[in-house]
Amino acid sequence: MNNIKAILDKMETLPMSPSMLPKLLPYLSDVNTNFDEVVRIISLEQTLTAKLLQICNSAFFGQDEPVSSVAEAVNRVGYQSIYLLAAMINGSNSFPTPSPAGIDTGKLWKHSVSTAFNSKFAAESAGLDANLLFTAGLMHDIGKVVVAQIAAGKNLPPFHLPSNQESLDRETLTLGFNHAHVGAALLEKWNLPPQLVASVRHHHDPQGAADFKKISACVAIGNALAHSQEYAKALESETFATAMTILKLDSSHLKQWQLRFNEARDLIAGMSKLPL
Repeated sequence: MNNIKAILDKMETLPMSPSMLPKLLPYLSDVNTNFDEVVRIISLEQTLTAKLLQICNSAFFGQDEPVSSVAEAVNRVGYQSIYLLAAMINGSNSFPTPSPAGIDTGKLWKHSVSTAFNSKFAAESAGLDANLLFTAGLMHDIGKVVVAQIAAGKNLPPFHLPSNQESLDRETLTLGFNHAHVGAALLEKWNLPPQLVASVRHHHDPQGAADFKKISACVAIGNALAHSQEYAKALESETFATAMTILKLDSSHLKQWQLRFNEARDLIAGMSKLPL
């Protein structure tokens, strides 16, 4: 990890930190959440507020009367929906456009949004913090943005987007580390919570996450489900099976998650487009 941190310190351009998310997470995890404090945190970000109101007034939410403030939006849409929207808007800043050499950040962001929703569904089934896991899903592959820049600087061919064990091993063999290690180091650099760091570092190896096995397992499941939309064999991986075992979940949950994903498909499609 020290070697990766040294590399990050020397890089001229790094993804932007989703700085607002750690500020919001404690409030959304608390049943006694202070309404005014959530509104204040979101309202401090003018660009975020403008985009949030635009989305809340879109056809997806079908408001009879347009909302004109964050307080109105929270009242009408609810804390949880507002957090998901704020997380996606704020998190999208970490995925630069236009894409740096060697990676399609638009495609990566689309995968990350799908992973976030599926990680959230898995967390709810396992009785874990769904907002935390949604955030972890959004950020799980952020290391790929940095790895692409490192590879381009070394004139190496780009690594594949679908992270099967073969592509992960190729990253490690070529660079001495992989995108999960880089993503975790980047989140540490941003001073994000240790459980987020661990879930990013171990989303291909939840069994190795010590005290954070369960949240890492949720992200591993979310990642596999997102990849399975294009690569059906993603659900046959050892990582996916291990994650399901850690959380004591079974195939019956897959049908529930698929139904919920389909219900949110319009929102997911809308929020999968960069720039937000």
